[in-house]
Amino acid sequence: MKKSKGFYSGIDRAQYVAMMLPMLAVYIIFTAYPVLGGFYYSITNWNGINPVYDIIGLQNFITLFKDPVVLIPLRNTCVYAFFVTIVQNIFALSLAIGLNTRIKSRNLLRTLIFIPVVLSPLIVGYIWSYIFTEPLTRLGGIIGWQTLHHNVLGNPRTSLLAGVVVSVWRSVGHTMIIYLAALQAISIEVNEAATVDGATGWRKFRYITFPLIAPGFTINIVLVMEGAFKQFDLMYGLTLGGPGNSSELISLTIYRESFEFYRAAYGTAMGVVLFFIICVLSYVGLVVLRRREENVV
Repeated sequence: MKKSKGFYSGIDRAQYVAMMLPMLAVYIIFTAYPVLGGFYYSITNWNGINPVYDIIGLQNFITLFKDPVVLIPLRNTCVYAFFVTIVQNIFALSLAIGLNTRIKSRNLLRTLIFIPVVLSPLIVGYIWSYIFTEPLTRLGGIIGWQTLHHNVLGNPRTSLLAGVVVSVWRSVGHTMIIYLAALQAISIEVNEAATVDGATGWRKFRYITFPLIAPGFTINIVLVMEGAFKQFDLMYGLTLGGPGNSSELISLTIYRESFEFYRAAYGTAMGVVLFFIICVLSYVGLVVLRRREENVV
């Protein structure tokens, strides 16, 4: 009996490998090698400049978990990521539901909300730093709102909150687009059947709409959380981590340790810890939310 020819012949395999090699080389050079190099340098005392260094084992990690200069930004990052993830998803879902209706200006409104996404986070940080410093403080004085009358970026109690507000303002459009795609994937027949059965308002959203957009919800939660933990440029332009270190995120601490204090190995160790935190939280989030998807299907 003659063997059926597989999907890939010998020539097909060679072509497949030839097409993959350039991208594989790019991945190895620009992703795999830096990541593996980061793990290696995290167990050394390299200063980032001198080619001579010693392997010191886990000393950087031991120092890291005892260093208050690191623990405060790590706490700030966790608080920042938690509130950004929750607030951004709530606003994005609300906007997506509102702009999924047949209002005449929906396309214009979608565009206006999405525009901040394409702006540089660093530029957004600088712009909002000026807005908080000048226009909003004057507006607070005019309307008698003391919280705004004094620059919120100069208050250790409100500087991190201001960062959350600006981050949500800039990125909510991206999250909204994913929710819009999920909402538009719901068939018209399902909505019509729900309406015929008497489901309206909150009950329709809870029992029909939200279960059907569960995959989009999972994607947004994980993406927003990962982005918040890696946030650097927006907060750098907005507050520079101040006042003091009240709004300093761990990514800014990694930058300072590596390039301002010339303790590259120590900064790399922080990056490794941040890498594992993101991996663990992303995995847990995916597992929990995937189970929720299975339960509602």
